[in-house]
Amino acid sequence: MIAFYERRTQAHIERVRSCLTLLAAESECGAELLERAQVHDASKFGPEERVPYIWLTEFHRCRWRKIPFQYPPGMEERVQSAIRHHVTSNRHHPEFHDDPNQMTEVDLIEMVCDWTAMPQEFNQDEGSARGWAERTIGERVPFNDEKTRFVFAVIEQLDRLRTCYGEGNKE
Repeated sequence: MIAFYERRTQAHIERVRSCLTLLAAESECGAELLERAQVHDASKFGPEERVPYIWLTEFHRCRWRKIPFQYPPGMEERVQSAIRHHVTSNRHHPEFHDDPNQMTEVDLIEMVCDWTAMPQEFNQDEGSARGWAERTIGERVPFNDEKTRFVFAVIEQLDRLRTCYGEGNKE
């Protein structure tokens, strides 16, 4: 269970780093994107998140494989607390900000890379964040028109770069 968590989390971080690196090469904020790539999701290995995220990862692994799963007593509450800690401690999550429209361009670019890593992992939407963005913006995340346009422009740019550099779906 621990080894699976570590492998999956490191693979996720590596996918985000790869996307950030592609975008950094074409961005005025490239140095800051590369800095973000070095610390993306580091909190998942800290004391507030590591153990609960191991259990959360196991919950999802079992759900994907249709294996019965039950958290040990008290763990579900710890998982919810760890999720709250994660999204309120990392600038690339809209929940970090009082208003998601306060997110900087660097925050939004890292968010798009994070969103891209999931369809890459699960071989969905040709590895693009577009589907997630279409389902999320306006429903769960109330971005204004300017932020929405920026997010979709970053998705388009990243999809183009991934195609150019052969960075399609990755396991």
